[in-house]
Amino acid sequence: MKLIGRAAVIAAYLLRKGRSEFMGKIGKRAVRAVLPVIFVICSLLLSGCGQRLVMTRGFEKDELFRVGNTRCLISEYNVFLLNLQKHCERTFGHGVWEGSEGGELRESIEQRALSEASRLKVMLLLAVKDNIMLTDSEESLADEAETEYYEGLSAAEREYLGIEEDTLRRLFEQYALAQKVYKSVGTSFEERYDSFCTTLDYDLNEKLWNTVKLADIPELSETPGFSEVYAKYFGNSYLGQEVRVEEENRQ
Repeated sequence: MKLIGRAAVIAAYLLRKGRSEFMGKIGKRAVRAVLPVIFVICSLLLSGCGQRLVMTRGFEKDELFRVGNTRCLISEYNVFLLNLQKHCERTFGHGVWEGSEGGELRESIEQRALSEASRLKVMLLLAVKDNIMLTDSEESLADEAETEYYEGLSAAEREYLGIEEDTLRRLFEQYALAQKVYKSVGTSFEERYDSFCTTLDYDLNEKLWNTVKLADIPELSETPGFSEVYAKYFGNSYLGQEVRVEEENRQ
């Protein structure tokens, strides 16, 4: 358990730190070799949800998955995936996806993005259950963050995401609401979250999932990611994942 926890902490560290800080501690070649394993571990640890996975039919257009009575569109998922891709490319460069190791890393962050999107949607269900809502000022902040994020996207990034501004605005609002849910519960959140997850079914659109891919945009790292813009307006973009990792590491 300690080994898994430490690997997850390293992955979380990689996502938050730049090349200069980390590369002084470990060689680039070694990092590229270990990243796929780390991200696979993180996709399991950070989802934090033991949902019953069900492959089903009858999805609406662009609907990637359902959890409980909420859903996630492929365009919403792409926002999470693009965010992770930017973090990786800023640290290791656009060529990090080359070769067999790059292929494994690609699959790993696709799973990580799915975990993050799933966690968000589950937390929205908790918000309904607990009658937690955003204030007018919080909604305004989310709207401002969405505007800055969208205007900062390149034409190629907008085409890749394929997301409408209204959907993107709702995603920022949902993230703010999820963070509010996490803060409202405090240190006991993960226990409650895990318990709640056992009551939910998770339905994945396997056909659409098989079309998932990274953005092939060389200048990708030059524009801010979703989490950076969100943190600018709300202080940070954590939904408790790092807390889960730290708890695993102490066991």
